[in-house]
Amino acid sequence: MIVYLLNYVEVILLSFLANVVPAFVPPTWMVLSLYHIDHPFLNTPIVVFLGVVGSVGGRLVMYYYSRLLGRYVPNKYAENLKSFRSLFKKRKFGLFIGSFIYSIGPLPSNILFIASGIARTEILPILGGFAFARGVSYLLLIYTSLRVFSFFEVLGVPYVKDIVNIIGIVAGIAVAFVDWKKFRQKSAD
Repeated sequence: MIVYLLNYVEVILLSFLANVVPAFVPPTWMVLSLYHIDHPFLNTPIVVFLGVVGSVGGRLVMYYYSRLLGRYVPNKYAENLKSFRSLFKKRKFGLFIGSFIYSIGPLPSNILFIASGIARTEILPILGGFAFARGVSYLLLIYTSLRVFSFFEVLGVPYVKDIVNIIGIVAGIAVAFVDWKKFRQKSAD
């Protein structure tokens, strides 16, 4: 019984650590999948739930230290991120829906929380969308990870997680470098 509890605590800690580090960490779903593969006696929905709890905690910490680091961001980028914030501020569920859409896939969400912290965006809707999306995606990805990795292994593609990380980094960086002021003006027209 205690061994099970310790394994579940490890799930939370692994998920938290994977989400508090800003870069160069494998996706949380992959960490959870590999952990679950090594511990097949654990209940998958509980692993998913605890993984989401750890992820939310880690991203919340990232949001707050990004707010502190926001002082050192050049004004050009800070103003751009403020335009990003105001774009979603008018829409009641904009932050929730935006973070849900961004987080539903296996892409890294670190840049979402870094940009939100620097822009001092309201965090609760972002965390809500993130938690809901990650719960859905973790469940699907953990259930299918064994089959997917064995399929790519048969095809001889050894760097699947690296490819996913690169795509996620590029997508995340795009959020910071899009000219949100121009985008907002075009959407208002």
